[in-house]
Order: sequence, then structure tokens, then C-alpha cells
Amino acid sequence: MGVRLRRAGIEDFIILEKADDVGGTWRDNRYPGCACDVPSRLYSLADAPHPGWSREFAGWAEIWDYLRACVRRFGLTDRVRTGADVTSAVWEGGRWRVEAADGREWTAGALVLGVGGLHVPSRPAIPGLADFAGPVLHTAQWPADDSALDGARVAVVGTGASAVQAIPALAPRTDRLTVLQRSASWIMPRHDHAWSPARQRLYARIPWTQKATRWLRWGRQEVQLLGFARVPGVRPRLERMALDRLARHVPDPQTRAKLTPDYEIGCKRILLSDDYWRTFARDDVELVTDPIARIEPHAVVTRDATGAEAAYPVDALVLATGFDLLGSYARMHVAGLGGRTLAQEWAGERGTHLGITVAGFPELYLLLGPNTALGHSSVLLQIESAASYIVQALARADRLGPQVVTRRAQQRFGRWVQGRTRGTAWGSGCRSWYLDEKGRNVAIWPASTARYRLVTRRVRAADYESVGPRRPD
Repeated sequence: MGVRLRRAGIEDFIILEKADDVGGTWRDNRYPGCACDVPSRLYSLADAPHPGWSREFAGWAEIWDYLRACVRRFGLTDRVRTGADVTSAVWEGGRWRVEAADGREWTAGALVLGVGGLHVPSRPAIPGLADFAGPVLHTAQWPADDSALDGARVAVVGTGASAVQAIPALAPRTDRLTVLQRSASWIMPRHDHAWSPARQRLYARIPWTQKATRWLRWGRQEVQLLGFARVPGVRPRLERMALDRLARHVPDPQTRAKLTPDYEIGCKRILLSDDYWRTFARDDVELVTDPIARIEPHAVVTRDATGAEAAYPVDALVLATGFDLLGSYARMHVAGLGGRTLAQEWAGERGTHLGITVAGFPELYLLLGPNTALGHSSVLLQIESAASYIVQALARADRLGPQVVTRRAQQRFGRWVQGRTRGTAWGSGCRSWYLDEKGRNVAIWPASTARYRLVTRRVRAADYESVGPRRPD
């Protein structure tokens, strides 16, 4: 966002960072095996290609270094205010008044919330969890020293995206690893590999070669969308491929049955791994699918369908239980026209226009807002499209005064999202974080990144109305 603002000649801005350094996801997530599940050449800014990636799927530390280098490269260091944990943003007098937990305040004509959807850890409400005697580690709050896991009996709660990376990395370190699975995941191969020095030199010396491979990779990812959409026959073929691979990696039929999903591929996030399923062929790794009844000081107790209980002695717990999708927004008091809060606006439906603007909240913009996440490609493409749209919207506000999206435009977008979701893998009926409690798609952009770029290429005048006079120069 900062890069796009500067490119447009807008210099009067600051970036409020909650933590003591930039980096977001890649600053906070550092569990063993943590890496991106989007190819490195696509999970980077179009404005800042990086020829020196070490792998096809870069690890967390490498991405964090890259992001910090981008801040320096584009001269944004002096625009960042660290330790600015925003707790309140209120629209009053034609401007946003923003407050941080430490008492600092700012006012601005426009506010961009780039807080992300997968940021606030979700901790399960399991009876007895608070009384567990050993260390309890969440994948999104991993400690610098995790040596307590070495040689220990460890239980991992959850089998989502973080767990699929952490479990293969933890298994060789532990005495015994017990994996508590609520639902099985569809796993596709990652095909990760190191980048050779020759490739790095080629990209550095002849930049267009890296740009060409980025475009090729983007095209491959867009084609994968067919597996989620309405094209008949694609998803069954993907399922057969995945199950054939599962059979090769897991020889035990009982374990293999537990790892076989009971829902259509793509309904939940498809996970990428070259070694996750293989891990369950180890003698020191156990897969448990009975629900957790409670946690005791030194054990996890499960209960099967007949009511019979089983105790699994453990020394440490790893919670790979994901994130609170609305937590990033719920932790802040955001009030728009008439004092109506964002929490009130989204109590019934998380309505937005293009995932960027919200009716009733003038000059408030979202990056990676509801219905802009992806199941097939890099969300950075979505963020860059939104950032360009926001720059256009800011220019419009400078000419016409503060703008707010109309309720009609927001409702039209909501109808399109839900209609587009019907008949796709995301709307095929299983429970996932893509859907709210009423089964509505509140997370995924149900189309291609090219289409999102197209619909955000310009701000439609009819979608907005003025709520105040033009700002003075």
C-alpha cells in the first residue's frame, strides 16, 4: 500500500504496526517446518522481484527478511510507527480518529485496515486445558526456545495447514507424537526443491527471465481454479490422484482410512505437502480421530461414539488450531456514520463491496478483506489489486470530498459472491472457515485473480456517494 501511494505521488501517510517490527504472518509464525504454500516467485511483490529465493517454497525466516528488505528498498522505514496497537478508529468531523493502546492518537482523511484475516490465534475450549502440567504451544505463537519438545511425548491438536507442515518436522524430534484429528485433509504434492545458484544468477542478471517464469506460474495457478469451479470431472480426477498417493505413502489400511477425507476436494483448503502422509507410516506417530473429552495434567483423554474413553500420556501440547477469522477486526472498535460499529454492521452478514469498502464507513478501506482470500493462488495478487483500487478512490475523494460505498453496490456484490459460490467446491456443503454459521461464503473470492484485477481496475462513480465537502488542500 505504501509503495502504491508513493507511486501516485501521495506522501502524507503513515503505517501503524502493532508489533515491534514489520512482517505480519512471517514475523509471528515460526513453528518447525513453517513455510509458504504458494511458490516463492508468485508470493512476492510485483514491484520487488527477488532473484535470490533459496527454494520453490520459501520458509518463514526468508520471507520475513524479504519483507523487511522491501521496507528499506522503498524508503518506508520512516513511515512505519511500531508498537502502534490500534484499539479504536472513529469517524468524526469528516476524518478518522485513530487511537493505540499506548495512548497515541492520529487523525487522517482515510484509513486502510491491512490487519489480515488469519492473525488472531484460535484456542480451543477444551475442558482441562488450563490445568495441563506441561508446555502448551500454539503454532501462531511459537516460542524462541522449543527444546522442551525434544525427546518428549507430544500431542498435536489439529491437522490443518500449520499442522501439515509442523508434524513432519516434529516427528523426528519427539519420543512419540500423537496427532488428534477432527477431520482429514486433502493433500496434494508440493514439489518443493532448492533453487540452484545458476538460476539465481540468471534471474539477477536477466530480470525478464524471472518475470516470464512468474507469469507462467501464475497461469498454472489460474488453471487450478478449474478444480474448484463448475467444470465437470476435474475434482473426481484430483481426488483419485490424491487417494492413489495416500495408498503409496501409508501402507496401514486403518490409518489410511482415517486420513481419507469424507468431503469433496476443495470444499476445505487443499493442503500441499511432500511428506505429511509419509509421517504416519512411522512407528512413533499415532493418529487419533476420536473427539477430545478433556485434558488432564499429564494426558489427553478422548471419548469414542460408544462413550468409551482412552487416555494418551503426553508431556507437551501443540495447538495447531488456526485463527479466529474475525478476530483481527473484532479486537478494534471501528465506528462509522452515526456511531455504528463494524462489529454491528457485520453481526448479521460480513458485507463489503469487492472486499475493500463497507457501507456506512466513509474512506475506510480493507486489504485482504472478506471474500478476497484464495484457494488456488497468491493473495498478494489480490492485495495489489485492492491497493491500486484504493489509490483511485483516494484521488476521487480529493476531488469530490469523502466517499462511502452505497448499500446497493454492497448488496449487489454480496449476491454475486453467493451466486458464484453455488456449484463450486467451496459451496459443496462441508464445514470450513470459508463459510459462516449460515453456510454463506465470507472468505473466498470465487473466481480468478484475473477477474479480481478486472473488476478493481477502476472505481465506478455510481457505487459511491459523497458524505462531506471536499478536503481543503
